[in-house]
Amino acid sequence: MKHYLIFVAVGVSMLASSCSKFLEESTQSELIPRSAETLNEYLLGDAYPNTFAINPLEMYMNDDIGMIAYVTTTSTHAVYTWQPNMVETGLGAATNQSSWKSIYAAIQACNTTLDYLPKVTGTEAFKSYVGGQAQLLRAFYYFNLVNIYGLPYNDKLSDPKTNLGVPLLLSGGVETTLKPRNTVADIYTQIEKDLQEGTALIDQSKQVHSKYRFGSAAAHLLASRVYLYMEKWDEVIKHTDPLLNGPYQLMDLRNWGEVKPLDKPVISAGNPETIWAFGLRGDVIMQDTSAYRMPLELRNSYSQGDLRHGVYWANGVTKKLHIGDFGLKSAQAFRLSEAYLNRAEALAQLYKQGNADAGQKCVNLINSLREKRFQTDKYTPWKLEQISNDILQYIRDERRRELYSEGGRWFDLRRYGMPRIQHTFFTSTAQNENYILQERDPSYVQPIPLRVIDLNPKIIQNPLSPIRQPKN
Repeated sequence: MKHYLIFVAVGVSMLASSCSKFLEESTQSELIPRSAETLNEYLLGDAYPNTFAINPLEMYMNDDIGMIAYVTTTSTHAVYTWQPNMVETGLGAATNQSSWKSIYAAIQACNTTLDYLPKVTGTEAFKSYVGGQAQLLRAFYYFNLVNIYGLPYNDKLSDPKTNLGVPLLLSGGVETTLKPRNTVADIYTQIEKDLQEGTALIDQSKQVHSKYRFGSAAAHLLASRVYLYMEKWDEVIKHTDPLLNGPYQLMDLRNWGEVKPLDKPVISAGNPETIWAFGLRGDVIMQDTSAYRMPLELRNSYSQGDLRHGVYWANGVTKKLHIGDFGLKSAQAFRLSEAYLNRAEALAQLYKQGNADAGQKCVNLINSLREKRFQTDKYTPWKLEQISNDILQYIRDERRRELYSEGGRWFDLRRYGMPRIQHTFFTSTAQNENYILQERDPSYVQPIPLRVIDLNPKIIQNPLSPIRQPKN
């Protein structure tokens, strides 16, 4: 494996590597691909999120975690208590590059692929398949970046057309000028464009691919998520249509049998719900489960007979994948259940706007999901007349229970209006402190790593919260 340094003028240096058998060396600093197959392998090695965590700080920042015991290490303190220096100290210092440097390196691999694709050999169908993957992955990465480092698109007190997002890079070449941050609206416009064009290319290619590749079904799920964040409810419904009518099936926990995460994990390519399997444990697994667990408030929200208690988690720790398994198995997945939840939330919003039919459609849809999560003799379907006043909250609470420990809760809290959160931190075996993340707190937007700003002065830092003091 040979490594070549590529400088990208967004404030970071990125390392791009590729196997020499796939790439020809023309100079010491330039790699020339031979074929579309070469680029396809290059994407798998350099553009897919299989070697880096996308948002490794999220699991300690959201409300799906609670500290239950004292530990001598304090590496999680700054992140868990939302300090302004969270990305420069403790856990953040070890992982902050993943959310900027590594993601931009993957974007660079997507851009390089798209730049070279017209010049390589291969059928047009296969080139479409490769190009489609590159655009869809780029959309996925920009969606994550803009929700880590920018205000929510649907923020009611600001404008995405003026809010700062992240630098938008669409070329694989070396940038000769420093790039400032584009707006949140700019990034979402590019995400929509990449999703539309990438999906069309994948469909046009008619290539059969595994669940480890980003295909058009995964693109529709990502699009439904994007439009949920943009509050374009009809688009959410449009993009969930092919998923609910496609080959994927909801897993039936009533027939799950013995819970054996190593042999039969929920998050796996073998799950009939899985659309795309990817990712590392760094995004979803707590480092110290002796000290951090699911909070009691969330545990108690699972009704009696809910089989997710046992299959998804036990004793406050996820069982969707085995925390002792440090192999190369996927730690995250796009699952069909999210399509149900995205669509149900869109229908609930339409119902609130006066579409009476949308209410019953929402309840019918969510019941079809819930039925497969409960013991038969304990399942009680929801009825519209019983939940109509709080239908949106019911759907969001169900989303939290279903997607627990899969990443994304932090992004959901942001689009819900950035509510107040409290975390308790143990300073000894007998003493603890309470820290408050206030509603719309600046820490709902992560600070940009200082190294990035040092390298590119055109990048403006996000507003930082004051040093957060305990409140007892």
